[in-house]
Amino acid sequence: MGMRHSILRFSSVAAFAALYACTSDNTSTTITPPTLDATFVGYSNPATSQTTCGNCHVDRQRDWQQTKHSHAWEDLQASGHAADYCNKCHTTNGATNLAPDTAGFFAVGADAKKFYYDVQCEACHGAGGGHITAPDASQPLSTIIADTGQAWGCGTCHTGTHDPFVEQWKASLHGKVESAANGNASCIGCHSGQGFIARMDSRANYVEKNSSTWQPIVCAACHDPHGSPNSKQLRMPINTADLATNLCMQCHYRRSVPDPTSSRGPHAPQGPMLLGEAGWVPPNFAYDATQAASSHGSSANPNLCVTCHVERYDVTDAATGAFVLHSTGHSFRAIPCLNANGVPIDTLAVCPDAQRRFNACASGGCHTAASQAASFRQVLKGRLTFETGIIWKDVNGNGVVDAFPTDSGLVARVKLTSPCDFSTSATAPTSGACLGQPAGATVVTVGEGSFFNADMVQRGDGSWGVHNPIYAEAILLGTITALHVQYPYLPSPPAAVQAQLNARMQAVGVRP
Repeated sequence: MGMRHSILRFSSVAAFAALYACTSDNTSTTITPPTLDATFVGYSNPATSQTTCGNCHVDRQRDWQQTKHSHAWEDLQASGHAADYCNKCHTTNGATNLAPDTAGFFAVGADAKKFYYDVQCEACHGAGGGHITAPDASQPLSTIIADTGQAWGCGTCHTGTHDPFVEQWKASLHGKVESAANGNASCIGCHSGQGFIARMDSRANYVEKNSSTWQPIVCAACHDPHGSPNSKQLRMPINTADLATNLCMQCHYRRSVPDPTSSRGPHAPQGPMLLGEAGWVPPNFAYDATQAASSHGSSANPNLCVTCHVERYDVTDAATGAFVLHSTGHSFRAIPCLNANGVPIDTLAVCPDAQRRFNACASGGCHTAASQAASFRQVLKGRLTFETGIIWKDVNGNGVVDAFPTDSGLVARVKLTSPCDFSTSATAPTSGACLGQPAGATVVTVGEGSFFNADMVQRGDGSWGVHNPIYAEAILLGTITALHVQYPYLPSPPAAVQAQLNARMQAVGVRP
């Protein structure tokens, strides 16, 4: 194997030398080929963007040639802003990988620099000369670490005012290590970079692969560094409206329906909510599905999650019009909080709507203006707060249903009168017939299902119905109806309130 690599590399150099050793009829002078770097192998054929590494790793070469990395140098020159300080990120060199030095592009003469144009394999993996001489599976490995101020990894280039991908990502929830840190194997696939990459690409190999230090959902979790058939080198498409193939929904789909064997409520049900598939479906539930044509999860919004959650825009100085920042949208906040200059601030901050940016909501053509979207959101939240309050209000904030009057709403009254209908709740009775559902149980009571729906809209989905306004309101109204049918002893709402509910049920096509 080592001989094979050596022959490939040396034959490419020999061919290059032979090409330039030809003499014309007018001179016998031999043209000396460029002197290449001793450790960085670079291109074997710059004219065709054929990397030396790609002579063996053919599939990686093919995929990489479809990425922007493969023409980074050409794009820089065409931008009209090329400068020497740009070269670190538009060539193959030793300044961005795990062994920073000045080799590669910066080590050779002008006549050999074209062999190190573009962001080739060694820009991330490090020098490949040793691997060609003695190839094995352990080297050279790249890193998946992404952080600001790091000497290697994605953050060495994808940073700064023009490309603050890493800065904005780091401040997002994707940039935090959460449940994976506690060693729960069921959480690792969505709460650690290593776990998610393992799900996406079983062949992936990198320095941190077997580390006990979990990485957050790093760049390489969603973007395949070697390229992919999807836009932006994404590992899966973002414009498919199904849970099996949509990238975001590989994690944002967990526990979107009640589990009768668990007392835990909804967890990351955003994908199914967007598609109108989340929640407990009340008996005989039906609504006007034709209205779904204008929902956020329909063909009217082809890019689905990313339309709102990954908005890219330029921030300019209000007084001078000078460029301030190119926001990459990698805070993943649909309506981020802004500072006085319009720059997104801490992505986990809470701020009034007047300080938020709603422009992404108007970019898809559904809302005529950002102000309209902001107004609709307030109206929707008010309606759903009213409706979830009828079903259940967690007065003491402990996240479980407590019997009335500790909690309020219809579900709290059910818990008071029919406690067995919450046999899987953390506060379930411990005697008599209410010992909990047996293992493998599939029955969800009306009380449990109603609690799940109210909890999903109030807390679990995180959008207060915005992901699918029509479906969210319809399923809450259907839940209120189901509670009164199943538990006739529940008090009827005041006539004025019932009139409001009837009007809303008629508007969304829910059977009363």
